[in-house]
Amino acid sequence: MRKDLTKIALVCTFFLATQLTTYAQNKKYGSLSFNKAVNISGKQRMLTQRMGKIYLYLLDNPNDFKAQKNLKITKIIFEKQISILDKNASLLITKNKLAEVKDTWEKYKKFIESTPNKKDAEKIINTNSTILKYANNVVNAIILESKGGSSDDSYVAEEDSELKQIINKAGRQRMLSQRLALYYFANKPDLKNKKTESVLRNVYSELDNALNDLLVSSFNNDRIDEALGDVTVLWESVKENNDKLFKQGYQDQEIYKLSNTLTKLFNKITNLYEKVKVE
Repeated sequence: MRKDLTKIALVCTFFLATQLTTYAQNKKYGSLSFNKAVNISGKQRMLTQRMGKIYLYLLDNPNDFKAQKNLKITKIIFEKQISILDKNASLLITKNKLAEVKDTWEKYKKFIESTPNKKDAEKIINTNSTILKYANNVVNAIILESKGGSSDDSYVAEEDSELKQIINKAGRQRMLSQRLALYYFANKPDLKNKKTESVLRNVYSELDNALNDLLVSSFNNDRIDEALGDVTVLWESVKENNDKLFKQGYQDQEIYKLSNTLTKLFNKITNLYEKVKVE
């Protein structure tokens, strides 16, 4: 019995070593670079929040046909990107994390696809954090998978790992930009509950703190600094009037547009980090 267990352990060790050797040779996530995979998986987090935000917005703005179209497009992109990430995944842990997202998505999608109503809006408020958590787990799994393809040079390997973390952090800002508006709408008198205001304040704080981290990143170049300058100017205007955020001082269209502008700026920054080369 003990010999059999030893053989199994040796086989598992050999299999894992073979996988990691393959990653070390390819240094890719299937047909994608790992930087691209971290970026795409990070964007999935944003899309979960964007769908929830649009749904809550449509509660009081049911005739905004552009928002209706954006909700449908976002749903399609989310599903297509799940398929791409799943197709290119190699490690079982990554595939399992993607399976969790797909399973949760089937439930979340039913709320998103309904004609906007208060009952399903409340369900979205109560469940959006779950699918967000699972989507975030996929990002972490891909970053873990990428470490199997690190360079033999320990310095380069560490730099490469830090770059993926900064891509992750910048990408997370896209999600927080959408989540900020989602919880602004969730904080309306007819929807708010014990948690909605605290979530809104936590999102605001994380956005602010993470922006400071990006501003001092060693990976910044002239183009990234310029893009960070653009988003900082906009964010400072939000901070200077944060009472509007916490006391429902924005018009629906205003906060909707603000979240999209922030997302667009952070998306540009994330894409620029993705293209940084570690040598």
